Amino acid sequence: MTGLQIKLSPEAEKIVAGYQTLPARLVTAVVAGMKEANLFAIANIQRAHLRGKGPFPPSEHKLGVRTGRLLGSVWDTDPTPVSNTQIQSFVGSDVIYAGPHEYGGVIHHPALQLKLRHAVDKKGSLLKQRTNSNLLKFAKRGKPARESTVQGKAYDVTMPERAPFRAGLAESAPEYTRSISEKIMETFKS
Repeated sequence: MTGLQIKLSPEAEKIVAGYQTLPARLVTAVVAGMKEANLFAIANIQRAHLRGKGPFPPSEHKLGVRTGRLLGSVWDTDPTPVSNTQIQSFVGSDVIYAGPHEYGGVIHHPALQLKLRHAVDKKGSLLKQRTNSNLLKFAKRGKPARESTVQGKAYDVTMPERAPFRAGLAESAPEYTRSISEKIMETFKS
């Protein structure tokens, strides 16, 4: 988890600086501004960092679309006060591969054992495919077959750190400043 510190406009900073504990209407203003900015950040992450035909270099902080699952999974939480002077919200994804793409790492694939059913003729000899005689023909359900077991090897895939979410949030920082500062100014003008 990585945090984004939000800077307020000088005018909004003056209003907030006068309080040791944030009054309820100030918290409400900040929450409204954060909600608005979260929507902007999500759209930015989806548009600029989770679209296109990859693969992209890790330095671009971008992932290409394969299924659209990650693109459609981006969420945010409602901003919540966590102390007298802090309000937090999260933007992320529950897709299992989002974390390795964001932070990099190694994905371990365990060894697999597959049972295959190959078609046989009436004498029990294996049948080959018509279009590629180097390959065996798979048996259809209920037809005579010979079973074989194939043992796969375990392997690791090293994922580089791409950080599409952190890059998108950092690019959205000016929008957080604008949105939260505007909500504070609107609240304290009335």
